[in-house]
Amino acid sequence: MKYEKILRKLSGNPKLTEELIVAAFNKYENKDVDVCAKTIEKPGFEIATDAGLCFITERPISYYNDRWGRVTGAQERALPLFLPVPLHIIGEGQLNEAIFKMNNAENPKDAADSWLNEFFAPEIAATYFNKFFSVSDSLKDYRLIVFEAIEAYYLGMDHVAIMSLIPVFEAGLRNIQNLRLCVDPGNVSGEKFERYLRDIIIQWGRRRLETYVWHPGKDYNQPVEIDFLTHICPQSDVINAFRIYFKNILYKPSYGDVNGFNRHIIMHLLKNDFNNPANFARIFICLTHITFIESLENKNVPFFWRGIDDRDLEVAAYFTGISRMLGDPRRPILRSLGVDGY
Repeated sequence: MKYEKILRKLSGNPKLTEELIVAAFNKYENKDVDVCAKTIEKPGFEIATDAGLCFITERPISYYNDRWGRVTGAQERALPLFLPVPLHIIGEGQLNEAIFKMNNAENPKDAADSWLNEFFAPEIAATYFNKFFSVSDSLKDYRLIVFEAIEAYYLGMDHVAIMSLIPVFEAGLRNIQNLRLCVDPGNVSGEKFERYLRDIIIQWGRRRLETYVWHPGKDYNQPVEIDFLTHICPQSDVINAFRIYFKNILYKPSYGDVNGFNRHIIMHLLKNDFNNPANFARIFICLTHITFIESLENKNVPFFWRGIDDRDLEVAAYFTGISRMLGDPRRPILRSLGVDGY
């Protein structure tokens, strides 16, 4: 862009004013520009140049990263807990409070596991299955696998439940990226999955900026642009939170480190203690992030949580029933038969 150099210089200023922007263009470009205050979720300025309209924030993007609440920020604080940010049914304030308490617990990981197991109630599983997964173009072909995985979870078959959802997650993510970006639907690497998520974040966030030829980060610094978009576009913020979890937890290269929660470790059986029930809830929440991305354009998938209805309660009662009749007695029976590990 013609004036990128001066705009990038201005974007690092601690606090911009209309007068400062006009003076900088006069000094460095020998150009007069019209500047007016403009707020796009964050305060800034609209600059009219002979190359088109530009938008610049009043303060550097790093300032807003440090001082303004985002779902992205909540996810960053939840990474030590291996916790993906839940959607729909918990407010941002409640979530931030819960993450703070978990991080400050005597054993943060155990506190996160306990919170997830409490969060993942039968009616939550049933509602997501009925209202989200079953109508999702990217997941509905695998709805019975998801249902059987939930059954396995409530039967206490944690290994089966966890391992069966990972291929569903990968297939769903591949499908949503193909639908959204028209990329090759074949198998793709974790690196490509993450890159495509960045593309979706930018593609969606730029819809708010179609009248501008320049905004912070555009076409010169993708991390800055993504951070900027998370401040002005809630949808980009949520998708970016998911991207952070995907990159830093679920698909982080193990390099021989078998600690933590990781898709590679589980699928290649690099350790055999991944059957923590909370890990099922972790993968399940990742599936809800796929439906969130799809809900932005597929009206059949709810964007907001619509509550729990009688049909959801009936399915939840089934999950509770098999847990009490079969799941609870199963482990002591297996121990009595000499099947250890439960």
